[in-house]
Amino acid sequence: MKNKNPLYVVKGSTVLEAKNLFDMVLKRFNLEGVYEIFMNILKMLLAQVKSYPMLMVVKGIVDQMVNKVFNRFERSPA
Repeated sequence: MKNKNPLYVVKGSTVLEAKNLFDMVLKRFNLEGVYEIFMNILKMLLAQVKSYPMLMVVKGIVDQMVNKVFNRFERSPA
């Protein structure tokens, strides 16, 4: 089903359709590759979870990664 009100990202002479706001941001800032790497790391970490203590370790790692990303955006000039 075609989206009735699609989002678009314009890069030079290329126009890309985005599925949602998150996809639009990824395409606009060329973060698709970074997102794929992050998702692969997350899948690898979650595959190691066999108990609640291990889940808490993985949660701590993911929280640190997310905090570093958000801290980076807070410090970058607008």
